[in-house]
Amino acid sequence: MAVYLNDEVVASQLSIAEAVRCVDAAFRSLARGEATNAVRVRMAADSSVMNIMWACAPAIGMMGVKSYVTAGRGVTRGAALALMLYSMGTGEMVALLEANRLGQIRTGAATVIATRAMANENPVVLSVYGTGFQAEYQVRALLDSVTTIADVRVVGRDPQRRDAFIQRLADTHGGVRFSPADSKSAASSADVIVTATNSATPLFEAEWLRPGTHINAIGSNDPKKREIGKEVLERAGLVLVDDLEVAAKECGDLLVNQWDVSRIGALGDLLLGRMPGRLRSDEITIFESQGLAVQDLVCGAAVVEQARKRGLGIRLSH
Repeated sequence: MAVYLNDEVVASQLSIAEAVRCVDAAFRSLARGEATNAVRVRMAADSSVMNIMWACAPAIGMMGVKSYVTAGRGVTRGAALALMLYSMGTGEMVALLEANRLGQIRTGAATVIATRAMANENPVVLSVYGTGFQAEYQVRALLDSVTTIADVRVVGRDPQRRDAFIQRLADTHGGVRFSPADSKSAASSADVIVTATNSATPLFEAEWLRPGTHINAIGSNDPKKREIGKEVLERAGLVLVDDLEVAAKECGDLLVNQWDVSRIGALGDLLLGRMPGRLRSDEITIFESQGLAVQDLVCGAAVVEQARKRGLGIRLSH
């Protein structure tokens, strides 16, 4: 019998450490050809867009499909994400999960994995562009996983919203310094940058970046969006994506800048040792994160397993 898990239960059963383990496994399985991930499909009607993404992971015997509708300006405007998991053996639906928090956590986990694999050792200063749905958990995931980060600088268009964002983080991470910053000072001081916005224009200039900066760009998962300018890509020594096929279809930073996809690689191949990573400490490195259904699938399956052990969730009749 299938089980229904709401966002509260999902978040309680998926720590960042467990999500990192699951997403790392998903990257590696995808790179080895042991999992399948379909490119997100979007169907527009008036100002709303239906988004559907699905994946298959034979190693755990599961298939999954995630769907959500964005209205107006996007997912931050009250979208409700749902993930359905199916048994490959029986074809039965195993679980229905609310996937808002799941999406935050698995996206944060992907950023942690990329930062560990691509950034210089022992980063101290993190600059984050954005104060919305994804940005806060990006910071939380990095602070919980990359413990040398001690200084977080926040760039946001709305000062009131930015200050509230900083206060929420400061309330739970007392040993870390949080401060507002303008775009230039944030870029020029960072060891690690996270961009989590809906911007259609670059957030900073290439010349502002200090040597050795690592950038996690998570906001441009749409051909119309662009957080990173072409000059930044040209300055980078290493540009990786979560999936080459997905990035070629929806990574605005690459598409708007008309970037040759033959010049990028997949993070999973780096994790498997199939390609070199950072070659010099002064290299700029970039991870373009689109978000993959296979990440949702593997994390969702882990959540369902833990929830069943604890008797959590609502049983659904067929």
